[in-house]
Amino acid sequence: MIKDSPSNISREKNILFLSNGYGEDAIATSIVENLLKKNPFLKIKAFPLVGEGKSYSSFPVEVFSSHIKLPSEGFIRNRPLYLLKDIKAGLFKKILTYTFNLYKEAKRGRLTVVVGDTFLLFLAGLSVRSPIVFLSTSKSNYKRGHLAIERCLMKKFCQLVLARDKLTAESLKKVGIKAMYMGNIMMDCLKITGEDFGLSPKDKVVGILPGSRREAYTNIKVILQSIEIINKKSPLPVKYLLAISPSLNITNLGEAIVSQGWKITDSSDKDKKRGIIAYLSHFNNLKIPVISGKFGDVLNKSHVIIGLSGTGNEQAAGMGKPVVAFPGKGPQITKRFLELQSKMLGGAVIVKPKDPFQIAEELIDLLNNPLRREKIGKIGKNRMGPPGGSEKVASFLIEEFNLY
Repeated sequence: MIKDSPSNISREKNILFLSNGYGEDAIATSIVENLLKKNPFLKIKAFPLVGEGKSYSSFPVEVFSSHIKLPSEGFIRNRPLYLLKDIKAGLFKKILTYTFNLYKEAKRGRLTVVVGDTFLLFLAGLSVRSPIVFLSTSKSNYKRGHLAIERCLMKKFCQLVLARDKLTAESLKKVGIKAMYMGNIMMDCLKITGEDFGLSPKDKVVGILPGSRREAYTNIKVILQSIEIINKKSPLPVKYLLAISPSLNITNLGEAIVSQGWKITDSSDKDKKRGIIAYLSHFNNLKIPVISGKFGDVLNKSHVIIGLSGTGNEQAAGMGKPVVAFPGKGPQITKRFLELQSKMLGGAVIVKPKDPFQIAEELIDLLNNPLRREKIGKIGKNRMGPPGGSEKVASFLIEEFNLY
């Protein structure tokens, strides 16, 4: 435990949360929620590097965002050519604004929690003087461990590293890094209300996760082509649920699909209360509910998932749902990204080419093979771990850093 030195006592109990992505924001807010339950007088400030940090808006958190949208949406590593586009769009201005705000607020910080990757950790290390706790969300020894330079940054800047799984935590400990595993907080971000969206327990259901970034408007076209094939070839009727991210625009989604014979139709007031904000309707009577705010329920009701999401794919696997994925057009969901994600999750993410026929065949096989679904589901649950991590982390931070 950190004892209260005179400098610590003089500081307000401000906690800085740094995050760099929609999934990372959700993980951070899950910890924030539990911290505020334990001490509602904590002053929390959030610094989302990618996006506007909308996840923080449900809590009394001051958010500092540069509001500059970058073409890569934070995924330069997956497609390096996007670096040039980001520079043109104001990358350096964004980073300077971010570090300036961080440096200014860091003087009053009691603790800094970094949720994301080591680039964000590097920015924090340059800007803050308070202890840093680093939640490494993307790296795992199940796929590829941290690079030597990343381990050096952790040793230099971190008081504690919270790894995403036990294997990675043990690996970091062996090289002298104080690391712990307290559970996979991604699984705490899922809220399941029990909503069934009017489906029968006997229905075969495919959940659709087109992604949370701009490439989702392109991904959905391939997904809908696959669904049309399933509708023709499946021996049993199939139902669908589409989970739309708050970062996507329903009008833009409608414009993306109109050329394929699909359109957006409105939902009733009764449907809206269930989270169904609209429907994707096709001329051959296919009708897919578009659901907002009930992501956990979509996963819960689905037997298999078409997933082009980062965090969403992992959460689906953690709930025991096999995920069928294909490379997207944008910077995030590349073939390499999916291959590494599949490796990390023990094959719970099944990577197919961007071919609607192959995607449809894989989904039909999974829907009609419950033993295969169960086997894959167990692997996904084991690799992701159970929920409960955010409460454990919050309790640890309160005790370790005297945040009473």
